[in-house]
Amino acid sequence: MKYALIIMIKDEIEGIVQLFDQIPFDKFDEVVAIDGMSVDGSAEFLKKKNVKVITQTVNGRGQAFRDAFRGTNSDALIFYGPDGNEDPTDIVKFMQVFENNKNAGMVVARRLGPGAINKEDYKLFKPRKWVNIAFNVVANLLWNRNSYIYDTINGFRAITRKTWDVIKLDTNGYTIEYQSTIRCFKNNILILEFPTKELQRIGSKKGSPAFHTGVMFVKLLLIEIFYSINKFFDRDRSINRPPK
Repeated sequence: MKYALIIMIKDEIEGIVQLFDQIPFDKFDEVVAIDGMSVDGSAEFLKKKNVKVITQTVNGRGQAFRDAFRGTNSDALIFYGPDGNEDPTDIVKFMQVFENNKNAGMVVARRLGPGAINKEDYKLFKPRKWVNIAFNVVANLLWNRNSYIYDTINGFRAITRKTWDVIKLDTNGYTIEYQSTIRCFKNNILILEFPTKELQRIGSKKGSPAFHTGVMFVKLLLIEIFYSINKFFDRDRSINRPPK
């Protein structure tokens, strides 16, 4: 199996400079950075390091995933964000999981569950972690027919090209990972996980607004439920339709 490392950047110059030498570039058949129109020199830094950079013409994390698959030829893509949250020493673990489990269609570095460390674990009040757990429980209960998946949302994940072609993702924002997990559940595609340690962000750049992101996740969840209900009734109607 051939592997591509996808470095997701949007104004991550502090993180990429600090973490660059820890990234195992030599382990990959392809290395591509997907640039969400950075203005802080992130893309220029990587180009100087001879990393191929694809600049998005349409913004959005979902679009970045589509650009990554269009811009590579490898059998599996590993998505890594150099913002400090994701441990670069864990990158090679994705390949190890795939090599030991040929039927896996997706691998996720989980921040929740046994052996994992979430950056809110040391806090008494953990709103982000609790919300993530709630979304995990709902998705698992509604669609998962295999082992429980502890982290349905984390962006530090790998997807095979075969899986990508089957799940046909259509969302465009930060919900792309959640939709990819749900669509794998729906198609009974095997997802595997390994525990990771979520680290603190490098630099001052913040993620997307929590409330807005939460609303988008709820909206996506309702849409996926609607699709499932509609598919169920379409199948029921086809079964009960009298022959011509």
